[in-house]
Amino acid sequence: LLDQPLDYDSLQAAGAMVGSGGLVVMDEDNCIVEVARFFMHFIQNESCGKCVACREGTKQMLALLQKVVDGRGTVDDIDLLEELALIVKDASLCMLGKTAANPVLTTLRYFREEYMAHVRDRRCPAHNCQAFKEYFISAELCKGCGRCVKVCPVGAISGAVKQPHVIDQAVCARCGACIATCKFAAIEER
Repeated sequence: LLDQPLDYDSLQAAGAMVGSGGLVVMDEDNCIVEVARFFMHFIQNESCGKCVACREGTKQMLALLQKVVDGRGTVDDIDLLEELALIVKDASLCMLGKTAANPVLTTLRYFREEYMAHVRDRRCPAHNCQAFKEYFISAELCKGCGRCVKVCPVGAISGAVKQPHVIDQAVCARCGACIATCKFAAIEER
């Protein structure tokens, strides 16, 4: 292996690629869709831009993954993502482009149900995607101090002084500022 040339063709023939020596360890607390989005962001930034398939394909795959992570994705977006990944893999000129789709294709192959949970059930199985988090105020723990009302940037929290407050989920920006300011641990993220 010490004599192994480090060009794309030689590495491909050996069943490897530049950077393939890494190992990423994940568990059920890692969102697989976010992991695919992270890798696609990296790949998209590394694209030289020479061929349209890699340049535009990775950009569109990243946009679709971002849409899913942001809670705006659909089942059709997942189908389009898979179709686009296959096109990018087939039509790209270099090995970066030909392997760019691997994070998407692999995660779709082995973790499709996590993608579906994002688009169909509107939830992140790993509880990581901010768009799917909800914040609740415990009526038993809330003292009605109003600190959370003051810190909420979108005015999603309401309630009378010394009475339990509530969060309007439709307005909530899911920033977590309320949790950080509550001295009574009355706000829970789910």
